[in-house]
Amino acid sequence: MNLGEQEKYTKVLKQMIDDTESNKIQTAEELIQKLIKELTVSKELSESY
Repeated sequence: MNLGEQEKYTKVLKQMIDDTESNKIQTAEELIQKLIKELTVSKELSESY
């Protein structure tokens, strides 16, 4: 994992934490679904380069 990927994943995790704390995400299922979506989009973008 390079530094760019690490920063990207750190940003995603910070967003998940913020959304959980602000009650935008209220269940573990919502958290998992959003995390999968974010990582899938992130992976698709990185593969297109």
